[in-house]
Amino acid sequence: MEQINKTNDIDDDINISQIIEVFLEKKLLVVSITLFFAIFSVIYALSLPNIYTSKSLLAPTAVEDSLSTKLSSYSSIANLAGVSLLRESATKSAEAIARMQSYEFFSEFIVPSIGLENIIAVKEWDSLNNKIIYDKNLYDVNTGKWVDDTKISQQKAFEVFLSIFSLSVDRETSFINISIQHKSPFMAKKLLETIIVNINENMRSQDIRLAQASISYLNESKNLTQLQSIQEGISNLLENQMQTLMLASSNESYIFKVIDSPLAPERKSGPVRSIICIVITMIGGFLSLIAAYFQHLRESKNI
Repeated sequence: MEQINKTNDIDDDINISQIIEVFLEKKLLVVSITLFFAIFSVIYALSLPNIYTSKSLLAPTAVEDSLSTKLSSYSSIANLAGVSLLRESATKSAEAIARMQSYEFFSEFIVPSIGLENIIAVKEWDSLNNKIIYDKNLYDVNTGKWVDDTKISQQKAFEVFLSIFSLSVDRETSFINISIQHKSPFMAKKLLETIIVNINENMRSQDIRLAQASISYLNESKNLTQLQSIQEGISNLLENQMQTLMLASSNESYIFKVIDSPLAPERKSGPVRSIICIVITMIGGFLSLIAAYFQHLRESKNI
């Protein structure tokens, strides 16, 4: 048994030695292919535009908590009166988070403020002149028109937006981290600011309309009933709807308050060109070894 194991060890040593000899014999091929991939990796890495990431930290406003606490005690009366009260804090925040990632929010607020060309037609950013360079095959800067309208759509732009927009929620603190990646640091900042301002305004205006409609309906309902208990309940609902209207009308940071404002980053977040070069060169080296081995096998068969 020991003799068999020794024989196997010897065979393994011979096979490894033979493989090393093959690679040394074909070292010119190995070096050439690896060098080609190394040069290609450098050229490719340098051709990639810089990516900048603007970040912001948000927190749900205390207004949500206070309103939810006050309105929860009147939910049963509101249901009888047919009035929809303000959603609970967690639900409102969750709705705002979902809305920020919706196509409707993108098309209604982001596209008019930013423009489709700044989402899908940016080629690179000229840092010296602080100027965005657009892909000439997609967008003509001089005319402000698309080269081929059939290749452009808001749905395609929305897919690109979702790929550059990141959102995460800290379950312990309820803080929300949002970020945008863009080839221009200033456009990344503008995009993030647009999202924050418009999500607050969108939710605020929605609750203002809801409160105004509820107040109008409650006033009509109060005049139609003679029951003292129902009138008192409606009066309480009216008071809270007025508070909702007041808070929504006076508070710009209605859903989220900004803890850390978006900045135009001075340093790029990607690409990591050194890693790209190393990975591509390693792939080239591995392929060169395979090519050398198969060339050796082909030559061996021809002998």
